[in-house]
Amino acid sequence: MKKKRIIMIGGIAAAAAAGLLGARMYSRQKSMKAASENIKQVETVQVTKQNLINSISVTGSIESADAWDVSASAKNVKVLKVHYKVGDYVNQGDVVAVLDSGELELSLTEAKNKQALSEYNESKSIETASENYESAVEDGTDTYNKTVKEESEAKEALQEAEGDLAEASGRLKRREEALGEAEAALEGALEPRKPGEDASGEEQAAYQEALEEYRSLEKVLSDAQAAYTEAHQEYEAAASAEERAADTYENAAQALEDARKNNDRNISSAADTLEKAQKEHEYSNDSSQKTIENYQEQIESCTVTAPISGIITAMNVDEGDTYMGEGSSLFSVADAEHFIVTASVDEYEISDIKKDMKAAVIVEAVGEEELPAKVSFVSPTAESSGAGSAVYKIEIALEDSNTDLRIGMTAKASIVLDAAYDVLTVPYDCVETDEEGNSAVYIEKDGEKKQISVDVGMQGDYYVEVSGEGLDESTLVYYSVPMVHTGGSPEGSGEAPVMVMPMGGGTPSGGGRRGGPGGF
Repeated sequence: MKKKRIIMIGGIAAAAAAGLLGARMYSRQKSMKAASENIKQVETVQVTKQNLINSISVTGSIESADAWDVSASAKNVKVLKVHYKVGDYVNQGDVVAVLDSGELELSLTEAKNKQALSEYNESKSIETASENYESAVEDGTDTYNKTVKEESEAKEALQEAEGDLAEASGRLKRREEALGEAEAALEGALEPRKPGEDASGEEQAAYQEALEEYRSLEKVLSDAQAAYTEAHQEYEAAASAEERAADTYENAAQALEDARKNNDRNISSAADTLEKAQKEHEYSNDSSQKTIENYQEQIESCTVTAPISGIITAMNVDEGDTYMGEGSSLFSVADAEHFIVTASVDEYEISDIKKDMKAAVIVEAVGEEELPAKVSFVSPTAESSGAGSAVYKIEIALEDSNTDLRIGMTAKASIVLDAAYDVLTVPYDCVETDEEGNSAVYIEKDGEKKQISVDVGMQGDYYVEVSGEGLDESTLVYYSVPMVHTGGSPEGSGEAPVMVMPMGGGTPSGGGRRGGPGGF
């Protein structure tokens, strides 16, 4: 009895388990059936008008568009006054600090007095040297003056003879050419043969005409020979005259050179003395003037003004300090209304970024508003390399002034590489290629599926710009492969509807191969 009871209890447990499993399978089949009833194939999508943006996103920090570290050329001077502190606003030209210029002004007075005395002494030296030089120049002898005149006359005669020789040479050449042409013409002609006594009158007349032409060529040759001989004689005479003129000029030039050497010794000595006095005055004046200008510049720099309007970002001195100069700054000032975003871009994207490209900047610390901007600087060289990739600095200038921003805030910028605004778009999977290789889509018209040709424009991550006859925002376009969409979920499941896209369709996006700001 005990064994039977045990068996019965085991049988009851097995039956209960089988019943529970069957209940679960029935519930699952019911759920799957309900879900399958909600599955639909989405074959069409409506043409959408939107903006497509192709952009690069970077993160950087807010910097002033114009910042100065202000220093003074004065050195080892006491700080008398400091009118502003860090955080104060200054206008361009406001006096920020005053340095003690007392000792500099004394040094300036001494330098000016020294320059005046030096200039007087040097002017007297120049005056004396100038008089000596003028006397040496005026002391030229009669022989020197005579040789100058003779050399000039001989030079003119030589130039005239050279001109005559050139004319004679040209004339001889022309007549030689004419003689050659006459000789060639006569050599090319044949002396006509006299016809016999039984020749006709026409033959006799032709003979006489040919004979006269031949005799004419002989006459031309004879005249050319005479003209050539005459020209040759003229050339020989001109060559002899030119040679004599050259000898005369050479003798006159040598005489002039000898006379010049005699006077040059006296003139050269006087000229050297004058030049030395002038150089001493020039160098001394330059040196003293530079000293004076240096003192004046230092004195002027003791009144330190703001080069721009903005906020004092650093004050490096206090009243009573000694400002050492040597390039150290007194204070720093930055424009507090106009800003730039400094960011770094790696080597894979820097070649796509160009100066003056449009951009949008968001500084989350002051809100979500997009601030219009444009690229103002692209570094031609890498500033650092990290993990094998070079990094380049860029600057993006905000187009409008903004008093809410602060230096150092984090900024996100999107740089527009390409954009198409307010254009008709469809998903990639709606565009096909027809038999002729042209782009086309299938639209629904009058309840029928119709193919139309389209022009494809800019492409985003998921959407592509299209245009064509019959396309507008109300047009329904077919997917090349229908989408699978579950219209709902089992009641009470809390699950969202599911869209299953075919392979290669991409992911819907706001535009741009690298993303883009929604406000563009």
